Amino acid sequence: MATAGAPRRFCRCACFCSENLYVARYGLHLRFRSEQQLRQDYGPILRSRGCVSTKDFQQLLAELQQEVARRQRLGQESAARKALIASSYHPARPEVYNSLQDAALAPEFLSVAEYSASPGADLQSLLQRLQTVSGAAA
Repeated sequence: MATAGAPRRFCRCACFCSENLYVARYGLHLRFRSEQQLRQDYGPILRSRGCVSTKDFQQLLAELQQEVARRQRLGQESAARKALIASSYHPARPEVYNSLQDAALAPEFLSVAEYSASPGADLQSLLQRLQTVSGAAA
């Protein structure tokens, strides 16, 4: 098990930006793709929960558009934070980061880590292995 390697690319589900948008004022989780879709899918329930005027709907629409835009920027903002930290962080004790080798880790831990990265890994088996490592009763 290598402790350092190629940077992993961040991935997210395509639905992350448009699904499960919570609107506290109306107590609803919504899917938002367009104004027309919002009106068609949620018009009646929104009206029953108090979104009755054009102003109410326009305010809701603006909030949803703003949240979608925020979610779309998350990856870029995260990459910018990571780059800033990488360029300005200097560990007080670099030897701690450079000397961690597999030999310093418990063989049981290494076994669990290797299993978790294997193609055939399943949750139940992983949990059993973790209980063995932690000493918890099965």
